[in-house]
Amino acid sequence: MRLPGGYDDLGRVTPLGALGGVADGTVVLVRGTVRRLHVFPRRFLDVIVEDDGASVRARWFRAHASMAKSYAKGSSVALAGTIRTAADGTREMVHPSNVTAALAAAPSPGLGLRPRYADIEGVTRRTLAAVRASALAALAAETAELLPAAARARLGLPTLAEAFRTLHAPRDAGEISEGERARARRRIALETLLVTQVAFLRRRAGLGGASLAVPAAAVTGARRRLEAALGFALTGSQARALDEIAADLGRPTPMQRLLVGDVGSGKTAVAVGAAALVAGAGGQTLMMVPTEVLAEQQARALQPVAARLGIEIASLTGSTTGAARAALLERAAAGHVALLVGTQALLDAAARLPRLGLAIVDEQHRFGVTVRAALARGRGAGAPHLLSMSATPIPRSLALALHGDLDASFLTERPGGRAAAAATVCVGAEARRAAYGRLRDAISDGRQAFVVCPVREVARRDDAVTAVAQHARLLRELRPARVGLLHGALATDAKEQTLRAFAAGELDVLVATTVVELGIDVPNATVMIVEQADRFGVAQLHQLRGRVGRGRWPGVCFLCAADGEALTEEARARLALIARNDDGFALAEADLAQRGAGDLFGTRQAGLSSDLGPLDELAELIGIARREAEAILAVDPGLTAAVHLPLADAAHARSERLFAGEAG
Repeated sequence: MRLPGGYDDLGRVTPLGALGGVADGTVVLVRGTVRRLHVFPRRFLDVIVEDDGASVRARWFRAHASMAKSYAKGSSVALAGTIRTAADGTREMVHPSNVTAALAAAPSPGLGLRPRYADIEGVTRRTLAAVRASALAALAAETAELLPAAARARLGLPTLAEAFRTLHAPRDAGEISEGERARARRRIALETLLVTQVAFLRRRAGLGGASLAVPAAAVTGARRRLEAALGFALTGSQARALDEIAADLGRPTPMQRLLVGDVGSGKTAVAVGAAALVAGAGGQTLMMVPTEVLAEQQARALQPVAARLGIEIASLTGSTTGAARAALLERAAAGHVALLVGTQALLDAAARLPRLGLAIVDEQHRFGVTVRAALARGRGAGAPHLLSMSATPIPRSLALALHGDLDASFLTERPGGRAAAAATVCVGAEARRAAYGRLRDAISDGRQAFVVCPVREVARRDDAVTAVAQHARLLRELRPARVGLLHGALATDAKEQTLRAFAAGELDVLVATTVVELGIDVPNATVMIVEQADRFGVAQLHQLRGRVGRGRWPGVCFLCAADGEALTEEARARLALIARNDDGFALAEADLAQRGAGDLFGTRQAGLSSDLGPLDELAELIGIARREAEAILAVDPGLTAAVHLPLADAAHARSERLFAGEAG
């Protein structure tokens, strides 16, 4: 969907003599007589247009030789384009549109409102305009409507054909009000969201799966046992999340829930509580994490809690081989293991668990859509419930949660006694030396530190700080400190060995790329230096700083960036946002508002504008679309009625794109 980004009002001609008072960047319509023509083959074409003693220069770069024929000396022309001031002070228009001679000769020419569109790489504006004109000409009053007429009338929205004409073919500023354009945008956005909602709801209904009856009394009892096992009371948001999960477990369709909470907000405690509820109902739980080290850490940390809850926990990774793997799978298949923690190796084990009721995905943004789908894919006994967890949901995750693919629970408090988030300090080139001085002090005190670099070894920028080069430098400068290196190009075994060494305190400093974002827990790490932090996104920076200050000692994260004009305003604002805000969900919302909702209908996570409006308006429209979708499916679950057949086709096509990875 490509909607206009705005409109240029070309309803009147701007006299050439008045251009001096027009700001650079303004789109204007001008008219005059060609007085001079300069042709520079294969370079540019200059045309000087004059009227009533004033002039403007029109310039086209790499102009085709035949273009000069359109600007014969003495001919009348009308041009529409952006006005600017050239280096020599001349007012000029670069690549203006040439209006027809008939319009140029008219007593009062005017083009009305001209929609303004973003460029598409590799496609000329002329081609795009021709495609739009053809599509608009093909619109008919009987164009298939996916939104029922009753809903359109109730919501005060136009038909799809009317909405497209309002936005793409306005004739003058007074013809269509801003309110009418807003309703047209809402109409198109609502149709897009309705199709997505129907696709999500039909998918859920078709997944099947047995519900796990969890009575209210059982939830209350499980919460008391969980608090006793943890040694602290659940926060209000933890208790609320556990209640929401319990309600989902009792429904006939599988849960699809996202648990959002910052580092230290207690996501793992809620996950263990959910596993205990499933075990109490006779089911088993899988918990998938990104790395073997993290799987081992999770299993060790949860072992005493699980023992006090009376459930058996085990760990399964790629390193679990031979007799140990066979024995573990045998115990799991017999139903003795209530909670199995591991890496993607769990995908093979899932089919061998006879009572798999819940799949938990930790650090969910590190797993692709297809991997999560494979973990939760329906088997003979139906699909298990799915709980995804994330400390910083990236924009696509937030958007999908809003759209209905994932329900969401938010942990907005930190349990008592938890350490405060790491302090974050933005430093320029001059203060970078002081940041490394702080790192040396931490090593002297027996603490550990991270140094994060944007690239591994080869970079396009001459001033880039690469992980390989920085590791070699720090080996010399910090001697006799033990400095390790971690990056994505290392073999899996080498990465796991380095992570284990750092977690065990056998390395003082770990120089790494963003692979350390995966959630390794090293309570002794107190300092992180992020080199060229302006090259990282908001979600990445927040995840990275969450690696320090996780123990008894406070942590600090230094975000090193360029000074002065070398740092863009956008990057400066992003770093300032991170430094002043330690709320991961608030940061994710800001990131979503800045970068757009991403490709909501595929597997891309950001970078494409959804064209559906600001976040607050989008959330409102999502709610409307969800209600309309539920109302339609309540009376026609199969969408077999003639009036719903176009919607059925559109929802099927959307499902093909959304859930393509779940086939097989």
